[in-house]
Amino acid sequence: MKKIILCTLMTLLIIALADCKKQEENKKGFICALSIFPLYDIARNIAGEEAGVLFVIPAGADPHTFEPLPSIAEKLQNARLFIGVSKEFDGWIERYLPDNAARKYLMGGADRGIRSSDPEYGAPNPHLWLSVKQGKIIAQKIARFLAEADPEGSGRYELNLFSYAKKLDAVDKTTARLFKSTKNRSFIQWHEAWNYLADDYGLSIAGTVQREGSDKASVRSIKEIVERAKKNRVTVIVVSLAAEARTARVLAREIRGTIAQLDGIGNPDEKERSDYLKLMLYNASRLAEALRD
Repeated sequence: MKKIILCTLMTLLIIALADCKKQEENKKGFICALSIFPLYDIARNIAGEEAGVLFVIPAGADPHTFEPLPSIAEKLQNARLFIGVSKEFDGWIERYLPDNAARKYLMGGADRGIRSSDPEYGAPNPHLWLSVKQGKIIAQKIARFLAEADPEGSGRYELNLFSYAKKLDAVDKTTARLFKSTKNRSFIQWHEAWNYLADDYGLSIAGTVQREGSDKASVRSIKEIVERAKKNRVTVIVVSLAAEARTARVLAREIRGTIAQLDGIGNPDEKERSDYLKLMLYNASRLAEALRD
């Protein structure tokens, strides 16, 4: 009899713990999944504490080739909303989502245009989060997507957006001041990530070494960029913080220039790049410093 009572109590305890866990999960309202850390951090600020927000692609990983870990794939099965950049950039995440999850993209339809400083660039550029002005638009869209998926929280999302927009405006003003004092206004980018940033602050891109989707730059394109850089006295080359810069150093020697390593993704484990606002200031400060020399 004692064993039966003990088993019954253990069963009730397990049920109670499971119920507590379920209630704790329900406090999060719903799970919103995003592909990369900068979008996650914006969404986290808009969603607040009552919604669960996660990102799929870790710092340093290639969004085009990354395969989610089983733990992340399992969490994605609980997502009620996925917000991506574009179908081409991170649409592959859809195959890990449950059938009833809403799918939203920041680029698509009327949003596919690009204001680019690079006249050679014709296709939509997915790296819109790398401009804080675009970041404000992203925040507005994320707030709308969250409200559509969770109408009961729409008021909270609107208030959080209002507060976060002020912080974005402050970073925007600081960034504008940084670039006002730069001696040079043009730079070469290794990867086509910085067009929006250049456009928003009156900078120009003298050349792009490696195009989206290509494994490496052609010898011809590098030769053309070197000639253009020498002619226009462009001395700054922007490369990814995690990139192998050996080829970039060769190019820098050719034009007697310098390399500015910027971070396009951020890293929650690195203090100076641990949220979206810090990431934007980090990149702006490093690029402005390079352009002042």
